[in-house]
Amino acid sequence: MVDKFCNTEEVHYLYCDCGVIYKGDRIMEELDKVLEALRVVERYEDYLFNKAWARALIIIGTILPFGVIISMNAFVVAAATGLDVGFVSVLANLMTLILCFGLIAYTFFGTWRTVKKQEKESSSRSLHGPLIGIAWFLSFMLTTLFPESQRVVSLLLAASLACLLSFVILRVTGSHSLDRLLLYLGISLGIVALPLFLWTDSVLLGYVAIVAFSGCFILAGLVMQRHASRLLQVAS
Repeated sequence: MVDKFCNTEEVHYLYCDCGVIYKGDRIMEELDKVLEALRVVERYEDYLFNKAWARALIIIGTILPFGVIISMNAFVVAAATGLDVGFVSVLANLMTLILCFGLIAYTFFGTWRTVKKQEKESSSRSLHGPLIGIAWFLSFMLTTLFPESQRVVSLLLAASLACLLSFVILRVTGSHSLDRLLLYLGISLGIVALPLFLWTDSVLLGYVAIVAFSGCFILAGLVMQRHASRLLQVAS
């Protein structure tokens, strides 16, 4: 009966074509699943690095101002402890540097180790860590060029420059989704710092600069933490 109404070869070709279409749909479905899995992994990596940056910013916004306050009150601490003023100031700066660097390095190393287990090949994205570290070090070294009365305010400009350089590095290397937040933080720190250079009371200026520095970094860290949580919700 089939031979009367249609050609056997046409039926065979139709069956083959349908089979190819069916297999093609299956391949596309599997490809979509693979691409979606890769997007989930990428979002999870962004979550980890956003969370690490959030912790780093909060660490900088708490430990660094605390060390600066101790250094500003070195005379009071020296009188209370019987130590030399210069020793107290150097010790405060050294402990602040060690704590900041140690905690931030520990945070990013843990994140990098987790991501490294999932990546088999290195790329330009892995270069952003050392470049950002160098940018922050050089930016804060510029504070030594400012007079002593403006040294605390110069921390705001140094942090502003460091955040802007980090934005450029992340944008060039194509790493993660937090570059805009660093751009906004860098611009905010610069805007806050410029009017403070017109302040005449150096003592009050130092405390205002510290509060502004701490507030900007802690707020940025909290915003970045919230952004990281949203990435994790999308990934899940």
